[in-house]
Amino acid sequence: MKNKKPDNKITMAAGKRPPKKVSRKTIRRRRFIKRLISFIAITILIGIGIFMTMKMLFIVKKVEVKGTSIFTEKEIVDFIAIPQEENIFKVNSKMIEQQLKDEFAYIENVKIIKRLPNRIEVNVEDSQEKYYTIGENVYNVYSQNFKYLRNAVMILPDAIQLEVDMQNEKSMKIVMEMVNLFDKYGLSNITKISVNEDNTIGAVYDDRIEISFGTMLKIDYKIKMSKKILEEKIPPEEKGLIDATLAGEIVYKRQ
Repeated sequence: MKNKKPDNKITMAAGKRPPKKVSRKTIRRRRFIKRLISFIAITILIGIGIFMTMKMLFIVKKVEVKGTSIFTEKEIVDFIAIPQEENIFKVNSKMIEQQLKDEFAYIENVKIIKRLPNRIEVNVEDSQEKYYTIGENVYNVYSQNFKYLRNAVMILPDAIQLEVDMQNEKSMKIVMEMVNLFDKYGLSNITKISVNEDNTIGAVYDDRIEISFGTMLKIDYKIKMSKKILEEKIPPEEKGLIDATLAGEIVYKRQ
């Protein structure tokens, strides 16, 4: 019997095809898709974790009110009315601040501070009855920042009278600057400030000494020299007039 020669042909099983060769590009794409899916899944899990943490940890538990001697903490807290179990990050600080100033005439300024994880701090600056204008049979009372407060038949003894158009921005800017300069140079006990239509400025010291400053030209020097005259040349209880309209020629006249 003769030996058969080996068959060099590859015999394929019926119905089967040889496996296709996978390219490196395809392998890289599959790896990228797997990594992307993993990244998305991890991100979702982290997001759920953060959400649950915020939901559970950052719930407003306490509202504290500081700075006011006019209003009680209960009045402020009841007005704010933060919903039970409210998330601290959902509290609209700016809106609450504005609402408080609109509702309470004697709140001059207010600042909401979020103290993590669960406390709200309400810092209030009370309005002070600092200035007034004279109306028809009534006083119009204003705060330290010239905010209108109320009408009154009597005013506080240390309130300063304003003789100025409160609606005139330029005139009010002059008044504010004068108030700052009086404070800067220590000219206290001013009982009246006036700004005329031509923007000339006047003041009254201790209800007895009138001061004419003229315009804002060299106003720092005029205030300093007027203070020097008041302290060194005018006896207590004496009435008179300081003419400081010309910075280089300030004159005092007794009445």
